[in-house]
Amino acid sequence: MRIAIVEPRSAGCQLIDRSAELGHEAIVLTAGHGDRRVPDAHLARAGQVESVDTNDDAATLARLRKLHEQRPLDAVVPGFEHYVPSSAAAAAGLGLRGLSAATALALRHKHVMRDVLRAHGTDQPGHVLVTDEAALAAATEAVGFPCVIKPVDQSGSLNVRKVTGPAEAREAFRRIHAYGVGYLDRAGLPLVLVEEYVSGPEFSVEGYVEDGAVVVLGITEKQLGPEPWFVEVGHVVPARLDHDTARVVERYTTDVVRALGLELGPFHAELRLSARGPLLMEVGARLPGDRIPDLLRLATGADLYEITLRSYLGLPCRPGAPAPGTGHAGIRFFLRPGLGSYRRMEVAPELRSDARVREIGALVAPGRPVPPQGSSASRLGYALAAAPSYRATAEALDAAELGTRFA
Repeated sequence: MRIAIVEPRSAGCQLIDRSAELGHEAIVLTAGHGDRRVPDAHLARAGQVESVDTNDDAATLARLRKLHEQRPLDAVVPGFEHYVPSSAAAAAGLGLRGLSAATALALRHKHVMRDVLRAHGTDQPGHVLVTDEAALAAATEAVGFPCVIKPVDQSGSLNVRKVTGPAEAREAFRRIHAYGVGYLDRAGLPLVLVEEYVSGPEFSVEGYVEDGAVVVLGITEKQLGPEPWFVEVGHVVPARLDHDTARVVERYTTDVVRALGLELGPFHAELRLSARGPLLMEVGARLPGDRIPDLLRLATGADLYEITLRSYLGLPCRPGAPAPGTGHAGIRFFLRPGLGSYRRMEVAPELRSDARVREIGALVAPGRPVPPQGSSASRLGYALAAAPSYRATAEALDAAELGTRFA
């Protein structure tokens, strides 16, 4: 099978590797520079690499048409959430399986998502869309302080901030409007959501849709860095939830996914457990980032990479029982607020010999400036662990946090 993957980033890069392992030919469309540069180790597994400005939807579709004419493609898969709408449009143009335009839009732009869920009567945080600063005061008054100011189309918690008063709200609004062209060489929409601040633990739900059925594979427990930012610094699969609470979360997520009209493929829904029940933060028609598919596969054996590929190819998503997992798996990201740069990453020797610790690595190279707090780019490194129990996994991650030093 020939699978075109549009601008793979994060978990999308693993789709290249998994395609090769499953005997498919991955054709990677990428700009090949800046944030849109796919690591060489992944490109080496691709059958073909096409250089194209993936932010230009017309150019991307034209290149896909040419590839399809040369030898038919079997699927067009978005490699990152920013490319879900363009991949859906391309698949439709080529007569291939994909999301509808309306679904792709609702699962990409947060204000559209909120509108669709409101029309379906789904409980969610109170919110107001703001297009200019003059309307900000009325929006925050309607929602109430504290509240959350967020862009409608960014990722990685970029410029998502809790604010406690009018001055902070104006600062957060201006930060979003001043962002300009940034990550992936893309300019964000000049739209801002003012949302109700929801207190409570945060989780994500990983799953997929097949033949109209919403399948939940797992619930991920999340650890966040210090407010006012919402940077994710850790995940554990499966989450510590009693059976009844887990079922409530699954039913709520299923209702959300159905309301938004997701027709096929993976989803990643983030929510908080509030006093009135689960409330959606956001949901995407994509693989989760932060290595969550790897954690899911380690812990449960469920392979969301393969499921994604099979879904877009029109094959049964799970052809057999998954391989046995370790029971639990987790990842911890290292934040070091106030550190501008570092020369070396030092790992305690006992961590190297701990069988629970599968990986420890850097995310910001030595000598490079550490990005400011306020997005996932500020995370210096990570540790990934797996063990039979939640407690053993969490203890390994705690040990890695304490035993890793940036000097």
